[in-house]
Amino acid sequence: MITYLWISGWAVPPEWLAGQARAAFPQARHEAVSPTAAEAALAGGAFDRLGAYSLGTLWLLRQADRIAKNIPVSLLAPIFAFPAEAGLGGRIPLAQLRLQRRQLQKDPAAALADFAERSGLAALKIPVPDDEFSPAHLAELDLGLRWLESWTAPPPPPAHWRGWIGKDDALLDAAAMQQHWPNLQIVPQAGHAPGPLLQAAAQSGAPITA
Repeated sequence: MITYLWISGWAVPPEWLAGQARAAFPQARHEAVSPTAAEAALAGGAFDRLGAYSLGTLWLLRQADRIAKNIPVSLLAPIFAFPAEAGLGGRIPLAQLRLQRRQLQKDPAAALADFAERSGLAALKIPVPDDEFSPAHLAELDLGLRWLESWTAPPPPPAHWRGWIGKDDALLDAAAMQQHWPNLQIVPQAGHAPGPLLQAAAQSGAPITA
C-alpha cells in the first residue's frame, strides 16, 4: 500500500489532517506530523508520496532541493511567504502576526480561537489535543509563528509538484498566488480548510508520478 507523509499546518493536529487525507484517498496509508517534527520524518524516508498543508507547505518548499524527483508532492493552501508585506500572496499583515504571538503568550486559548475563526477552521470543530496548552506545545506554536513571520520560499515549486488553494481562502490570495505559480489549481467555493482541497486533488487524479 502506498504511504503518504503529510506535514500539517499551524495549530492543526496532524492526526486530524491524516484523517482528512484518508477520507479523500482511502486506498492509501496516511501519516502526518507537525511542521516542527517534519525534519525527522523526512529524514526517516518512510513514505512514497509527500503532502503538506499551510505552514507545512512553507517548510516543505524550503526543503525542495532535498526531495527526490520521483516523489510526487501535493501542496494544500501553499505558502511562499505569509506576511502581506512580502507580496507573495499572504493576506495577513506582519503586525497582526506579531500580535498573534503576543496573544499566544498571554492567553493561548484566545489566540487559538482567533486563528480558528480567521482561517475558517472553527466551524469544523477540530478535536483539541490533550497537550494543547502544555509548555512544549505552546513553544512549538510560537516557533511556527516565528517561521510564518520570517520565512520565504521562492516560487514556483519544482515542475512536478502540484498544488491546490481555495478561491475563498481568508489567509491567502488565490489569484495572487497563481500569478507566482501558474499551475496552482484554484478550488471554487473552498477556503483554507484542507478537506475540500484534498477532495479536489483526489478528483484531479493527483498525485502524479514524476
